[in-house]
Amino acid sequence: MHRRALLASLGSSLLVGIAGCQSNPGGTSSPTDNATRTNSPETETTQQPPSTGTPTGDAYTVPGAKRILGSAQAKLRNDSDEATTLTLAVEYEGDRFFEESFDLKAGDEISTDSLVASHATYDVVVETSDGGRVTYEWSIPERWHWPQLAILVADDGSLQIGCGLPRSREIPVENTDETSRDVTLTLADGNKTVVETTQTIQPGSGHLSFDGPIGGEYEMQIETDEGSDTATYLSCYCRNTEARVQIDDGKPTLETLQLTCE
Repeated sequence: MHRRALLASLGSSLLVGIAGCQSNPGGTSSPTDNATRTNSPETETTQQPPSTGTPTGDAYTVPGAKRILGSAQAKLRNDSDEATTLTLAVEYEGDRFFEESFDLKAGDEISTDSLVASHATYDVVVETSDGGRVTYEWSIPERWHWPQLAILVADDGSLQIGCGLPRSREIPVENTDETSRDVTLTLADGNKTVVETTQTIQPGSGHLSFDGPIGGEYEMQIETDEGSDTATYLSCYCRNTEARVQIDDGKPTLETLQLTCE
């Protein structure tokens, strides 16, 4: 089993490091034949190493950067009703060291091998066969191991990129009052609300359940008629926020614990 170590305490927001990955952080799937690295030099062709990084095995290494302990792979999922082709490209400071196309039927989920081996910030471009295009800055800070690049074709056909695939989540709620309370949970990305749900919490222990968005950093707000509380909420693969709510005299208090695989 992995050991959890308390790293810091910042008010109600805490930071915890985990030596290894969290259990069931969004499921696993095996790589498929068309999701492997194909950057080997061709016969009788000399491949010049890139100026800012060197492909080492199946993972790209940035000189001078700290190594990632675990796998840093991409996961691609198609939640739409239509088959699609996605082209994934990854660059570091202008060096495009990975580019590959993937055919996904409706409901497919596939994984690549580990793409990068160094803590750094990479530029990602995903294009669809019908002309769609999305860019993303894949930042992998130190002390974050087992990162994931998540690419999703949502059920509405939109193309999304993040640091973890969406999954269902629950937040424990302790209602100390003797009456039920209507509690609204929202997740916002800047000025855009990506999750909003209102649920009735009976006296005692309960929970708020919601469908998590594509992995990223969001602002979470918990609101009742008597007040509200907010906190930063992370929903990445192996870098997540564990949240808990307590309601006293109708007013909610939101406490968070940040969990990171390290």
